[in-house]
Amino acid sequence: MSDTSIIANKLAALLSEDEIYVGRARIISQSGAPTPLAALLNEIDATVLERTLVFSIDDVNVSMIVAGRRLRGLVDVSGNLPEAESVIGKVLSRDEPETLQAAGDLMMLLCASASQVTVRSLPSQPFGTSAEAGISAAGLAKLWHIDLDAKPVALIERFFAAHSNGMTAYLYVSNGDVAKTVGDVAMLDALWSTQIATFRKRHRSVLPQQEGPRLICLNEPLGENTTVAVAIDGNDVGLFSYKPSQMPKLVSAWTSALG
Repeated sequence: MSDTSIIANKLAALLSEDEIYVGRARIISQSGAPTPLAALLNEIDATVLERTLVFSIDDVNVSMIVAGRRLRGLVDVSGNLPEAESVIGKVLSRDEPETLQAAGDLMMLLCASASQVTVRSLPSQPFGTSAEAGISAAGLAKLWHIDLDAKPVALIERFFAAHSNGMTAYLYVSNGDVAKTVGDVAMLDALWSTQIATFRKRHRSVLPQQEGPRLICLNEPLGENTTVAVAIDGNDVGLFSYKPSQMPKLVSAWTSALG
């Protein structure tokens, strides 16, 4: 893809109604979708003119010098992380494999469980020499084993993976097939087999406009102080059981997952 096409695509993305901002920062990854490090590398790949990109990975800010769709280097990492000491201020080069590896280790550490990543594009600042071009986003993806074109994980699957510790069991159904189960799902399976289709049909007839992702919490159908919730997103359905004390945390997590 030419640099002109990259710039055109970037402008189109910035004008898209789907873009979400927090203050002046644009959200590029929310609750693991897309994969945080892939989202970050795609931002580098979309940056042609030299800029300082400031990525906020949860509560850590990482400032990078980027130009020509290449990462030249990191100029600041907040939080006094010891893993950043060997990387800050150094131009990335294939001639310095240890620095490249340290940068990759740092970014994978920060992005591994990041719930939100945002980016701000600021004016560039002096860094290295013009001959020190850095490493392309595609090159970094190959070195760090990141698939830039990976299909995003489905919302419900992502929600279960991130918050299963607050559940006693869950059953995930995609396009009518049970894709994954965790824990004792006998009652959940019975609910799925006998009641969910009827519930969805009635829900559509009563609230035909509410077809987006939704979470419905039921009232203790399992007894023993355990209740059930149903998550629905298009052709994906998730049923999970949990202790009532976990409800606020899980509802908050679901809301956050929706961005």
